[in-house]
Amino acid sequence: MANFLSPFNPNSSESVSANLAKILVAPPNVKFHFYTAPADAPKEISGHETSILSEQVVLPDLLSKDVLSKYDGFLIGCYSDHPLIHSLGKHTHKPILGIMQATLLYSLLNPSVTKLFVLTSFNEWEQLLDRGITDFVGNPTDVFPFGKFQRTQALDISVLSLSDPSEYAKIETRVNEVLQLYKDDAINCVLLGCAGMAGLDEKLAASFPGVLFVDSCKIGVELLTSLVRFAKK
Repeated sequence: MANFLSPFNPNSSESVSANLAKILVAPPNVKFHFYTAPADAPKEISGHETSILSEQVVLPDLLSKDVLSKYDGFLIGCYSDHPLIHSLGKHTHKPILGIMQATLLYSLLNPSVTKLFVLTSFNEWEQLLDRGITDFVGNPTDVFPFGKFQRTQALDISVLSLSDPSEYAKIETRVNEVLQLYKDDAINCVLLGCAGMAGLDEKLAASFPGVLFVDSCKIGVELLTSLVRFAKK
């Protein structure tokens, strides 16, 4: 049996971890072990500064608990190029995957996805995630890859409120606005760019037929499972 700590919730909000535990289904022969950052980590990660603060708290906590020897793979539950992905990689050769990277891999591997954008929480993330997409694709000219992607768009909703049913109408309205903004691009895929959006994929797909909404945590679990199984061969 593969044992995951899946995902690391690098903020200190138990509600985010609780929603993930409710939404995520373990693949066959996989056991989840959820982790929430200590209380002195940020309650929510809203951009560059809180990402750094999160890593500064979480990395020493993980190392002090000898987590790396106990599990087979690690999913970082923050939709970004989170510094924990890189610092953790200096301490283990076991598979580490960020949920943003998981969605980008999926979208690039899926030939039915013609054009897409990332839907995120706060406005501060828009430029940071566009930078992350450009770096991940590896464009040698350092130009945003408009052939496959459109610019990231934010909901301007707190991470802690994204799974609240009372916020769904606002999310639905914002998605409709962005699809109209990008109507000439024939968008057929939206990457849900926050762990706090876990579980919204099915509701949004029902509201917007013909558009694939990719839950970053769900696809992260599936891809990490494959990486762990490959590493064990």
